[in-house]
Amino acid sequence: QRWAPGAEAGETVAGGKGKGDALCQLFNPVDVVIDSAGALLIADRDNHRIQRWAPGAEAGETVAGGKGKGDALCQLFNPVDVVIDSAGALLIAD
Repeated sequence: QRWAPGAEAGETVAGGKGKGDALCQLFNPVDVVIDSAGALLIADRDNHRIQRWAPGAEAGETVAGGKGKGDALCQLFNPVDVVIDSAGALLIAD
């Protein structure tokens, strides 16, 4: 949800389609950061992925993980934090 200063209600800007693993859904999102293009990067914990939602998008895109939970280099296991370093790379705590 995005809440503008002084707003009485929020606006859904990512997810909002119930729990699930479709690109338009999130399942226990726990962290969000904004990239230089204004997109949201969301640690989608129980889907074991990082989702990127461009402004106005109807769905996100998986930019890390999303291949089931695990410890392989292509997998995440309950990511809880994401930051963007000075080179634009994602640093993910899972």
